[in-house]
Amino acid sequence: MTADLLKPRVLVADDARLVRATITQHIRDRYDVREANDGEAAWQAILLDSSIRVVISDLTMPRVDGYELLSRVRSSKVQRIRDLPVVVLSGADEAAERDKAAAMGATDFIEKGASATELLTRLDTLVRLVSTREALVETQAQADAARTVDPDTELLSTPFFDKQLEKLVSYARRNLSDVAAICVRIELTLPKDKADDAEFEGRLKLVGRTLAASIRLEDLGTRTGSAEFCVATPAAGLSGVLRFAARLRKVLENVEAAGPGVEVWTSIGVATLSEELRRNAEELRELSQKRAQQAQQARSRRIVLGSSEGVSPSSIEARSEEGTMDVNLALELIRVGRAGEVVPHLPRIIEQISPLLKLVRQQRELHAVQSEGGSDDKLQGVPRPVDP
Repeated sequence: MTADLLKPRVLVADDARLVRATITQHIRDRYDVREANDGEAAWQAILLDSSIRVVISDLTMPRVDGYELLSRVRSSKVQRIRDLPVVVLSGADEAAERDKAAAMGATDFIEKGASATELLTRLDTLVRLVSTREALVETQAQADAARTVDPDTELLSTPFFDKQLEKLVSYARRNLSDVAAICVRIELTLPKDKADDAEFEGRLKLVGRTLAASIRLEDLGTRTGSAEFCVATPAAGLSGVLRFAARLRKVLENVEAAGPGVEVWTSIGVATLSEELRRNAEELRELSQKRAQQAQQARSRRIVLGSSEGVSPSSIEARSEEGTMDVNLALELIRVGRAGEVVPHLPRIIEQISPLLKLVRQQRELHAVQSEGGSDDKLQGVPRPVDP
């Protein structure tokens, strides 16, 4: 049993028991053989058994024939299955069938009466091919892992950023929480004697390192363009996200962020998962990038947001004072279904609009006096209502 586990596994699919037995007899000393008596059984084996290295299949079988099996293998969304070598059993006079199978992606062909030597030679070649391909995939995976962090900025590579953001998105969906993507576009103003491409790139790398040092361990950061950066953060509420974005702006526009003598201008866009729960990580990031571009084109100091209703994006200015909320922000939160975030700030909001509320009460009193035919002299200093 232990020896069989060390052998490469080959799946033999043929409705003729004699054909299966003959092939098994030829190769069983070197390969672990699994048999299937029709194409459907072979397909289920391929789906469930990841140890299969090569498939040997007849073209004429009940339920699912060899052509359909080949089509399923080559169109699979699973790379392991899609890359499986498929050897087609054929007769010497079946040239048309071989051509059709070749066009559908058959790896090799062998006649049903082939000798053990020929069969083993073909299988050995294919198994080595599979092993080489798997080694290359593993090497590529290791190389990709080594490139998860950009050494120039100490930020994540964008592909790895998206993978990690997808994990945050999945967690947020399961726990009914939120995730925000914040995109920051950078414009630099350098002294004229230093305004060349190399100098710009060096200063932008400094900005990237400043950003990397400014975000928390639970946050993600990446450089998505020559002068564009994205941050992803678990969101406890829109007001908190806006304060975080405003803090990033303050840090990046600091005189030391890009080095002495350089002015930094930021344009910021924000997108949250709660606006549309079906968005994936890449879509969330791209939406924040689009909104940052809108802020840049408008030359606005506002942080561009959007709403779940899908209306035109609104621009809301995040106040520099930590923990404050103005009337405009409160109305935006209510409009996008986040009234609960406004409740803790109601005393301050009421204080802000108290002059307006006072004016409304005075206007109501004035209307009441006039409707009773009385004089409005006692309401000195109250503007008369304008007739519609």
